[in-house]
Amino acid sequence: MSDIHFQNKKVTFNTKQLRDSLPEYLKNEIKEKINGMFLTGDYRFAQENEMNATKVVEYILQCAEVLGLTKNEIYTAPGNHDLSRGEVRKLIIDGVYNNYSSSDGIISSEVLGQLQKDFIFYKEMNKQLSDESIWTEDNPHTIVDVGPFYLLILNTALTACSNADNKRLMIGSVFIDACVSRVNDGKPIIAMGHHGFDWLRDEENHVCTKFLDNHNISLYLCGHSHEHWFSSFGEKGKQVNVGCFVQDNSDVYAGFAIGELFSDGHVNITTHKWDVKQQKWVIDLANVRENLVTLPVENVSIEIKPDKEVIKKDNYPFSIEGYHLLGALGEDGIKYYWKRTNELVESLAFNKRLKISSGNEDDIKTSAYTISTSIGCQLAVTNEQCLFCGTGMRPFYANLKAEEIALQCIFMAEYDSNCTSYPQVRDNKREFAFMGQGEPGMNYTVIREAILLNDYVMERIGQNVSRYIICTSGVTDFIPTLAEDIKRGVFVHPVTVHFSLNAIGSERNKLMPMNKTHDYHEFLEQCKMLYQITKRKISIGLLMFSHYRLDKESEYTLSEEKLEQILNELDSDVFRIDLCTVNKCGRGKQQKLSNKIASNLLKIVKYKGFEGKIFSSFGDSDKSGCGMLDSTDESIEEPGSATIMHFNRAVKLLGDAKAYRQKTLLDE
Repeated sequence: MSDIHFQNKKVTFNTKQLRDSLPEYLKNEIKEKINGMFLTGDYRFAQENEMNATKVVEYILQCAEVLGLTKNEIYTAPGNHDLSRGEVRKLIIDGVYNNYSSSDGIISSEVLGQLQKDFIFYKEMNKQLSDESIWTEDNPHTIVDVGPFYLLILNTALTACSNADNKRLMIGSVFIDACVSRVNDGKPIIAMGHHGFDWLRDEENHVCTKFLDNHNISLYLCGHSHEHWFSSFGEKGKQVNVGCFVQDNSDVYAGFAIGELFSDGHVNITTHKWDVKQQKWVIDLANVRENLVTLPVENVSIEIKPDKEVIKKDNYPFSIEGYHLLGALGEDGIKYYWKRTNELVESLAFNKRLKISSGNEDDIKTSAYTISTSIGCQLAVTNEQCLFCGTGMRPFYANLKAEEIALQCIFMAEYDSNCTSYPQVRDNKREFAFMGQGEPGMNYTVIREAILLNDYVMERIGQNVSRYIICTSGVTDFIPTLAEDIKRGVFVHPVTVHFSLNAIGSERNKLMPMNKTHDYHEFLEQCKMLYQITKRKISIGLLMFSHYRLDKESEYTLSEEKLEQILNELDSDVFRIDLCTVNKCGRGKQQKLSNKIASNLLKIVKYKGFEGKIFSSFGDSDKSGCGMLDSTDESIEEPGSATIMHFNRAVKLLGDAKAYRQKTLLDE
């Protein structure tokens, strides 16, 4: 819990209602056994200048009592409202700011004493809650034994003084080190404090969070902003802001959270919020986090909530079968294998989003996922499969169902939102591209339903969807339906089209035989119609072939001359150009492309007035390329406990989404 801001004089209607009804809600609705109450600051409303802590202490004890907690099981951190501000304090802090070095992390004992004297209200409150203070004069922070873990309590308000504290706070890494050095028995450490780490001055943020990383302190509980959010700190950590206990306007989040620590170290978070419209406390389903973070408890024998000894994979007809790391140690990403009956399909999650020539920051902060829409490619039935595509070398078995397509999306995005191996992807936007096995243009209505199922889950688990991309080789039939769906507002997030053109004329007929029955000119006309509705440019994919063997007599190279011929058939107001490297896959042979040649091709694109970029197929590994998937000769790693756990979680979320969609359709 955080930011109670117990007002004694002027209390808004909603604040009084949520405060008065909380104890009863805790008593009747919280079924878990609660082991401790953690309060991260701002117990009073400083503008009232209230110095008597009795009423807020009584309220805290009332909430603790209904949860079966004693005073000794209440843990508090000071906030910036719990101290006395003044001109002297401001002058002292200005002096610290100008002379303090984050690499040293030292604040003199004299200055430290002066700063700590100002926490008059907090000291009074803490005295009433505890017969014996856990705080010392020589350290603004402290660490206490909670049983299954140690709690590192940080006084982030040590150098707080005004509303302009953002990016100015200093807390002293040397003091944090002194606390952590007191414990060495291997039990995990959870940290808590009032401010999120982003409120520290930048260098202080880096030094302190790096220290926490190095000591495997990967969970931090905080408040201050009156919002509820999950975010990353350092390289491995997650911080949880739980909101506040005031509701004076719609911009604040009144709520609290319950955390569960399991014997394998993973942490679940369930959030409860004040619903202003219903005037009652409810579980906030959109902010439930399972496996938020995993604490290092392998070598510690502790009595906490047990997990199943063996995590079993849920029995689901479309099941995760294994994975293959792309690049060194999965640097490029992960290829996941899914099985329906005895057939495999793949989906890919990429850590290296795009090797972008434009350096677009938004692209770099976006995680891209490739999703299969069928088992094999439907074009193979009529022998119209693309020459360069590994999928086309396999027989076509069936189109996937909407729930099977959605499950790939849900599993990969949910996993990445809690990723421990590559924490940089946890807060990324999510981009879903239907460009794996299959021709999505022949399975559009099912893809549409998969998008709607996935949208429900992404909102529930708090993921930011960038867009959906339907990648087609030139099937036109679905475009009018897609356009109508966009006009009717069917989709919450942008749905765009990527057209794999790659060549024109007779060479396209050889590279992509389906061009004989699906002429690309017709598709370009459909794209122009779609652009008039969306005002979003359609991406044209051009694989940068170099002496690619078409047959015994001929080969194809995307030369500068051929590129100009292609661009002459396109409208730069409607289309953008994606120049893509060719991974080793398919039936042809590809010579290595030089950076110079690729750069010259991009210069022509720009000279012709098109937006454009060069990117690899989301990774350098053979067969990791978009639309070049193959399941034949890569070793498959069996899914471990983490993969199974995320798969089971995805299946459950999919079930909730299906129930929601069924109810929505009935209501309609």
